[in-house]
Amino acid sequence: MDDQGRPLRHRWQEALILLAVAADAVFMALVADGDPWRLAQAVGIAVVGSLLLARHRHWRWLLPLLILLNAVVASLSILIIATYCFATRSSSRLMTVLVGLLAVAVTVVPPYPDLLPERTGQAIALVFFLVASTVAIGMYTQTRRQLMAQLRRRAEEAEQGRAEAQDQARRAERTRIAREMHDIVAHKISLVALQAGALEVNPNLEREQVVESVGLIRQTATTALSELREVLGVLRSEDEGAPLAPQPTWDDVRELVVTSQSAGISIELFDFIDDPVPDQMARTAYRVVQEGLTNIHKHARHTKARVALIGEPGTDLVIEVSNVLPVGFTTDLPGARMGLSGIETRVLHAGGTIASGPTDDGRFEVKAVIPWPATA
Repeated sequence: MDDQGRPLRHRWQEALILLAVAADAVFMALVADGDPWRLAQAVGIAVVGSLLLARHRHWRWLLPLLILLNAVVASLSILIIATYCFATRSSSRLMTVLVGLLAVAVTVVPPYPDLLPERTGQAIALVFFLVASTVAIGMYTQTRRQLMAQLRRRAEEAEQGRAEAQDQARRAERTRIAREMHDIVAHKISLVALQAGALEVNPNLEREQVVESVGLIRQTATTALSELREVLGVLRSEDEGAPLAPQPTWDDVRELVVTSQSAGISIELFDFIDDPVPDQMARTAYRVVQEGLTNIHKHARHTKARVALIGEPGTDLVIEVSNVLPVGFTTDLPGARMGLSGIETRVLHAGGTIASGPTDDGRFEVKAVIPWPATA
């Protein structure tokens, strides 16, 4: 780039224009043979040609003016350059054609004493062909420039759109990973806290019971660490499409209730599902049951709870996780309702509905209804 911000290619264009004008002026001076009029033409070519350097800002009026002045200096270089530059800049085809006709007129109208009458028609035809070719090339160049600029603009917009789409995908993936981590950590750690709390409040347990409880705590913590490690592995992986682990199945939904029962929660399971549950639906159901049990572990572990699973293909899969509302019970385990928000997003994405809150019979219930497509 030069000091005016124009690229190096433009400086070479300016140099070539000056070289062409200078060559035209020198040729006119050489053929002048002492003729004052020819010498004045050579000087005029140099002066008028130098004005071409100002064509970038003032081309609309400067280039037609230079074509008019060329009627006096009669420079072929100035005629071609001025006509071509106007054709490459003007957005009006009519104005371009008019300037081309002006170039033809100012070239053939002035009388030339040495031009033979029988050659006048040939000279006019030659000038017309030369100017028409220059205008056509200039218009083609302008069209090509506009097309290239449009293609560059579209490419930039497409690149920007791709970058925005990738950024949105990354944000969505981070949100999904955060929900997976919450589901894993909240449920497993609440189990660990519950099991450790049972040991704390029962110091007189038999050794076998203590060993069993400690083993369960170790197993739960190990499972949580393993699952969390797999989720974090996705963050370190270059493959953003890698599936998040774990990917639970329908059997894992039932296993959640068994695990909570082993941790000392009084839970009844009402399982009325006899048909195979699709994996995607099973994963959604797993997260709903997991979040419901996690909240019970945190806030209502001394109450009775139940999990009901009802549905068949062609109807709805109904998932109910409820517990008796505790009276005067508090917990030191934190809760930010992120889990309920997360499973709400999952259920809505599956085309279902979810509701949570106290019921008329004194329970707190999380109920999700997910459409179950009929099997083919």
